[in-house]
Amino acid sequence: MREKEIIKLTSVSSDRPELSQSEEDLPLTPPSRPTRSRLGWVLSSAVQLWLRSQVESVDELEVQINGGDRQILQGVIPQVSLSGSGAIYQGLHLSTLELQGTGIQVNLRDILRGKSLHLQHPVPVVARLHLTEADLNSSMRSPLLADVFTPLFFPQFADALSWDSEPTLTWEGAAILSSEETLSLRGSFHTPSQAAQPFLLQTGLQLGNPSELHFVNPTIQLLSDSGVIPLKTVILPLGSDVALSELSFTTSGLICQGQLTVLP
Repeated sequence: MREKEIIKLTSVSSDRPELSQSEEDLPLTPPSRPTRSRLGWVLSSAVQLWLRSQVESVDELEVQINGGDRQILQGVIPQVSLSGSGAIYQGLHLSTLELQGTGIQVNLRDILRGKSLHLQHPVPVVARLHLTEADLNSSMRSPLLADVFTPLFFPQFADALSWDSEPTLTWEGAAILSSEETLSLRGSFHTPSQAAQPFLLQTGLQLGNPSELHFVNPTIQLLSDSGVIPLKTVILPLGSDVALSELSFTTSGLICQGQLTVLP
Protein backbone atom coordinates (compact mmCIF):
# COMPACT_ATOMS: atom_id res chain seq x y z
CA MET A 1 0.00 0.00 0.00
CA ARG A 2 1.35 3.41 -0.92
CA GLU A 3 1.43 5.86 1.95
CA LYS A 4 2.72 9.30 2.72
CA GLU A 5 4.94 10.03 5.68
CA ILE A 6 5.06 13.76 6.48
CA ILE A 7 7.63 15.09 8.91
CA LYS A 8 7.54 18.73 10.02
CA LEU A 9 10.52 20.28 11.76
CA THR A 10 10.37 23.87 12.96
CA SER A 11 13.25 26.20 13.87
CA VAL A 12 15.96 23.61 13.38
CA SER A 13 19.64 24.52 13.53
CA SER A 14 22.87 22.62 13.78
CA ASP A 15 23.54 23.83 17.31
CA ARG A 16 20.35 22.35 18.75
CA PRO A 17 21.07 19.49 21.15
CA GLU A 18 18.65 17.10 19.50
CA LEU A 19 20.44 17.55 16.17
CA SER A 20 23.91 17.36 17.65
CA GLN A 21 23.74 13.93 19.18
CA SER A 22 26.33 11.46 18.00
CA GLU A 23 25.41 8.44 15.98
CA GLU A 24 26.24 6.27 18.97
CA ASP A 25 23.57 8.08 21.03
CA LEU A 26 20.74 7.01 18.75
CA PRO A 27 18.77 3.89 19.71
CA LEU A 28 19.86 0.82 17.77
CA THR A 29 16.28 -0.04 16.81
CA PRO A 30 13.05 1.91 16.59
CA PRO A 31 10.32 1.45 19.16
CA SER A 32 8.08 -1.60 18.75
CA ARG A 33 5.09 0.07 17.15
CA PRO A 34 3.04 -0.51 14.01
CA THR A 35 4.93 -0.46 10.72
CA ARG A 36 3.97 3.11 9.87
CA SER A 37 5.27 4.41 13.23
CA ARG A 38 8.47 2.39 12.84
CA LEU A 39 9.05 3.91 9.40
CA GLY A 40 8.34 7.38 10.76
CA TRP A 41 10.90 6.88 13.53
CA VAL A 42 13.56 5.72 11.09
CA LEU A 43 12.93 8.49 8.59
CA SER A 44 12.67 11.30 11.14
CA SER A 45 15.99 10.23 12.71
CA ALA A 46 17.64 10.13 9.27
CA VAL A 47 16.29 13.60 8.44
CA GLN A 48 17.71 15.00 11.69
CA LEU A 49 21.15 13.61 10.91
CA TRP A 50 20.96 14.91 7.37
CA LEU A 51 20.01 18.37 8.60
CA ARG A 52 22.91 18.44 11.04
CA SER A 53 25.42 17.66 8.32
CA GLN A 54 23.96 19.66 5.41
CA VAL A 55 22.50 22.96 6.61
CA GLU A 56 23.57 25.55 9.13
CA SER A 57 19.97 26.37 10.05
CA VAL A 58 16.41 26.30 8.75
CA ASP A 59 13.35 28.07 10.18
CA GLU A 60 10.82 25.55 8.97
CA LEU A 61 11.08 22.34 7.03
CA GLU A 62 8.52 19.82 5.82
CA VAL A 63 9.54 16.46 4.37
CA GLN A 64 6.98 14.30 2.60
CA ILE A 65 7.93 10.73 1.72
CA ASN A 66 5.81 8.85 -0.81
CA GLY A 67 6.12 5.11 -1.15
CA GLY A 68 4.89 1.75 -0.06
CA ASP A 69 6.01 0.18 3.21
CA ARG A 70 7.63 -2.75 1.42
CA GLN A 71 9.68 -0.45 -0.83
CA ILE A 72 10.85 1.71 2.04
CA LEU A 73 11.77 -1.28 4.19
CA GLN A 74 13.99 -2.39 1.31
CA GLY A 75 15.75 0.98 1.37
CA VAL A 76 13.97 2.33 -1.73
CA ILE A 77 12.13 5.66 -1.45
CA PRO A 78 10.18 6.33 -4.68
CA GLN A 79 9.79 10.07 -4.00
CA VAL A 80 10.76 12.64 -1.38
CA SER A 81 9.38 16.19 -1.43
CA LEU A 82 11.00 18.85 0.74
CA SER A 83 9.86 22.41 1.32
CA GLY A 84 11.54 24.84 3.67
CA SER A 85 11.95 28.48 4.60
CA GLY A 86 14.76 30.50 6.09
CA ALA A 87 17.45 27.99 5.16
CA ILE A 88 21.19 28.66 5.28
CA TYR A 89 23.42 26.33 3.29
CA GLN A 90 27.18 26.98 3.33
CA GLY A 91 26.47 30.67 3.95
CA LEU A 92 23.87 30.91 1.17
CA HIS A 93 20.58 32.29 2.54
CA LEU A 94 17.32 31.13 0.94
CA SER A 95 13.87 32.44 1.86
CA THR A 96 12.11 29.41 0.43
CA LEU A 97 13.15 26.23 -1.31
CA GLU A 98 11.30 23.28 -2.75
CA LEU A 99 13.04 20.01 -3.65
CA GLN A 100 11.72 16.77 -5.06
CA GLY A 101 13.88 13.68 -5.45
CA THR A 102 12.89 10.37 -7.03
CA GLY A 103 14.21 6.82 -7.07
CA ILE A 104 16.23 7.16 -3.87
CA GLN A 105 18.09 4.18 -2.47
CA VAL A 106 19.49 4.45 1.04
CA ASN A 107 21.32 2.21 3.51
CA LEU A 108 18.26 1.51 5.64
CA ARG A 109 19.82 -1.39 7.54
CA ASP A 110 22.66 0.84 8.66
CA ILE A 111 20.18 3.55 9.65
CA LEU A 112 18.33 1.05 11.82
CA ARG A 113 21.64 0.43 13.61
CA GLY A 114 21.99 4.15 14.35
CA LYS A 115 24.37 5.01 11.52
CA SER A 116 24.22 7.94 9.10
CA LEU A 117 22.06 7.99 6.01
CA HIS A 118 23.99 7.48 2.78
CA LEU A 119 22.76 7.48 -0.78
CA GLN A 120 23.48 4.30 -2.71
CA HIS A 121 23.17 5.90 -6.16
CA PRO A 122 22.99 9.42 -7.66
CA VAL A 123 19.58 11.05 -7.19
CA PRO A 124 17.94 13.41 -9.71
CA VAL A 125 16.37 16.32 -7.82
CA VAL A 126 14.03 19.01 -9.14
CA ALA A 127 14.66 22.24 -7.22
CA ARG A 128 12.95 25.63 -6.97
CA LEU A 129 14.68 28.38 -4.98
CA HIS A 130 13.61 31.89 -3.98
CA LEU A 131 16.40 34.38 -3.27
CA THR A 132 15.29 37.76 -1.88
CA GLU A 133 17.37 40.92 -1.74
CA ALA A 134 17.82 40.38 2.00
CA ASP A 135 19.00 36.82 1.27
CA LEU A 136 21.51 38.09 -1.27
CA ASN A 137 22.85 40.72 1.13
CA SER A 138 23.30 38.13 3.86
CA SER A 139 24.90 35.69 1.41
CA MET A 140 27.41 38.29 0.19
CA ARG A 141 29.09 38.08 3.59
CA SER A 142 29.77 34.37 3.13
CA PRO A 143 32.88 32.91 1.47
CA LEU A 144 30.65 30.98 -0.96
CA LEU A 145 29.58 33.96 -3.09
CA ALA A 146 32.83 35.85 -2.55
CA ASP A 147 34.72 32.87 -3.97
CA VAL A 148 32.44 33.00 -7.02
CA PHE A 149 32.40 36.73 -7.77
CA THR A 150 36.05 37.55 -7.09
CA PRO A 151 37.65 35.28 -9.74
CA LEU A 152 34.83 36.06 -12.19
CA PHE A 153 35.45 39.79 -12.24
CA PHE A 154 38.95 40.27 -10.84
CA PRO A 155 40.82 40.07 -14.19
CA GLN A 156 38.58 42.72 -15.77
CA PHE A 157 38.79 44.93 -12.68
CA ALA A 158 42.58 44.76 -12.87
CA ASP A 159 42.64 45.74 -16.56
CA ALA A 160 40.01 48.46 -16.28
CA LEU A 161 41.54 50.12 -13.21
CA SER A 162 45.21 49.57 -14.17
CA TRP A 163 46.17 48.05 -10.85
CA ASP A 164 49.93 47.88 -10.37
CA SER A 165 49.65 45.39 -7.48
CA GLU A 166 47.13 42.77 -6.52
CA PRO A 167 44.44 44.30 -4.29
CA THR A 168 42.13 42.63 -1.82
CA LEU A 169 38.47 42.61 -2.85
CA THR A 170 35.71 42.76 -0.25
CA TRP A 171 32.04 42.24 -1.16
CA GLU A 172 29.73 44.20 1.12
CA GLY A 173 26.16 44.17 -0.14
CA ALA A 174 23.77 43.85 -3.04
CA ALA A 175 20.48 44.98 -4.51
CA ILE A 176 18.12 43.22 -6.94
CA LEU A 177 16.74 45.67 -9.51
CA SER A 178 13.87 43.53 -10.73
CA SER A 179 12.45 46.04 -13.23
CA GLU A 180 15.84 46.19 -14.98
CA GLU A 181 16.70 42.49 -14.43
CA THR A 182 19.97 43.67 -12.94
CA LEU A 183 22.10 42.89 -9.91
CA SER A 184 23.87 45.75 -8.14
CA LEU A 185 26.83 44.60 -6.04
CA ARG A 186 28.74 46.86 -3.66
CA GLY A 187 32.27 46.29 -2.52
CA SER A 188 35.68 47.81 -1.95
CA PHE A 189 39.29 47.07 -2.75
CA HIS A 190 42.55 48.06 -1.17
CA THR A 191 46.25 47.45 -1.62
CA PRO A 192 49.11 47.61 0.88
CA SER A 193 49.85 51.15 -0.30
CA GLN A 194 46.29 52.33 -0.94
CA ALA A 195 43.30 52.89 1.30
CA ALA A 196 40.05 51.06 0.62
CA GLN A 197 38.09 52.37 -2.35
CA PRO A 198 34.38 51.53 -2.66
CA PHE A 199 32.99 50.41 -6.01
CA LEU A 200 29.65 49.49 -7.55
CA LEU A 201 29.27 46.59 -9.97
CA GLN A 202 26.04 46.38 -11.96
CA THR A 203 25.27 43.44 -14.22
CA GLY A 204 22.42 41.73 -15.96
CA LEU A 205 21.86 38.06 -15.19
CA GLN A 206 20.58 35.59 -17.76
CA LEU A 207 20.39 31.87 -18.30
CA GLY A 208 22.76 31.03 -21.16
CA ASN A 209 22.22 27.29 -21.45
CA PRO A 210 20.97 24.95 -18.71
CA SER A 211 24.46 24.70 -17.19
CA GLU A 212 25.59 28.33 -17.50
CA LEU A 213 24.78 31.70 -15.95
CA HIS A 214 25.67 34.78 -17.99
CA PHE A 215 26.52 38.08 -16.30
CA VAL A 216 25.69 40.38 -19.22
CA ASN A 217 26.74 43.98 -19.88
CA PRO A 218 28.50 44.43 -16.54
CA THR A 219 29.87 47.83 -15.52
CA ILE A 220 32.07 49.00 -12.68
CA GLN A 221 32.08 52.44 -11.10
CA LEU A 222 34.41 53.74 -8.41
CA LEU A 223 32.22 55.67 -5.99
CA SER A 224 34.91 58.34 -5.77
CA ASP A 225 34.55 58.85 -9.52
CA SER A 226 31.43 59.45 -11.62
CA GLY A 227 32.80 57.49 -14.59
CA VAL A 228 31.27 54.10 -15.47
CA ILE A 229 33.57 51.51 -17.06
CA PRO A 230 31.97 48.82 -19.25
CA LEU A 231 33.15 45.23 -18.85
CA LYS A 232 32.73 42.10 -20.94
CA THR A 233 30.03 39.51 -20.38
CA VAL A 234 31.17 36.83 -17.93
CA ILE A 235 30.04 33.20 -18.03
CA LEU A 236 29.75 31.10 -14.88
CA PRO A 237 29.69 27.33 -15.59
CA LEU A 238 27.48 25.46 -13.13
CA GLY A 239 28.74 21.96 -13.90
CA SER A 240 27.32 18.95 -15.67
CA ASP A 241 25.21 17.97 -12.64
CA VAL A 242 23.06 21.13 -12.91
CA ALA A 243 20.43 21.90 -15.56
CA LEU A 244 18.46 25.11 -14.98
CA SER A 245 15.13 25.64 -16.69
CA GLU A 246 14.10 29.01 -15.22
CA LEU A 247 15.80 32.15 -13.94
CA SER A 248 13.46 35.07 -13.43
CA PHE A 249 13.39 38.42 -11.66
CA THR A 250 10.29 39.15 -9.60
CA THR A 251 9.30 42.01 -7.31
CA SER A 252 10.30 39.83 -4.36
CA GLY A 253 13.66 38.67 -5.70
CA LEU A 254 15.08 35.91 -7.90
CA ILE A 255 13.36 32.61 -8.74
CA CYS A 256 15.55 29.75 -9.91
CA GLN A 257 14.28 26.34 -10.99
CA GLY A 258 15.94 23.32 -12.53
CA GLN A 259 17.30 19.86 -11.97
CA LEU A 260 20.47 18.77 -10.24
CA THR A 261 22.03 15.44 -9.49
CA VAL A 262 22.91 14.70 -5.89
CA LEU A 263 25.87 12.34 -5.79
CA PRO A 264 26.44 9.74 -3.07
